[in-house]
Amino acid sequence: MRRLIKRERRRGRGKRAVRAGLSLTAAALLLSSCGIPSTGVVEAGEAATGIRPAYVLYFVRQDTLLGVRSRVPGTFDIGTAVALLFQGPDAVLGRKGLTTELPPLTSPPTVRADGARLSVELPRGTEPLTGTALAQLTCTIAAARVVVDAGSGSGSASSTKVTVTIPGVWQAESSGGKCPE
Repeated sequence: MRRLIKRERRRGRGKRAVRAGLSLTAAALLLSSCGIPSTGVVEAGEAATGIRPAYVLYFVRQDTLLGVRSRVPGTFDIGTAVALLFQGPDAVLGRKGLTTELPPLTSPPTVRADGARLSVELPRGTEPLTGTALAQLTCTIAAARVVVDAGSGSGSASSTKVTVTIPGVWQAESSGGKCPE
């Protein structure tokens, strides 16, 4: 009787070992032949670059500065942000009551950056800026500088100093420290 019990135990172990071996073999076959052919490198265009930065342009509504996000294709730089600001609000923003106090320009302004200090030279014949127009320009430049310098961690909107000049006529300085968020 003891021999019979020992034989049955051995058979049970053998059957379990065979089942385990078959299960592992089946799993290996499934994983190795999933039906997807192997390929080399597939060229599919330009690498993903993530989210494009947005310009924040400051316009005026009822004597209050409001920052408006605007996505623009192309290279992001401070000069482009200034040029877009001087174009004024588009029709959609105009219907929402947004305006500008910036005067029309006869030619594009010149923007130069030197660390935290930026200078904007407006073309001759431009009217001097009001306090609100200067704030519009300063806040737009400060916001653009934060985006441009984002990778370097080298600045904040409040540390941005802006000098605006109309050659031989007018000059003003301002900082981004008083810009609305």
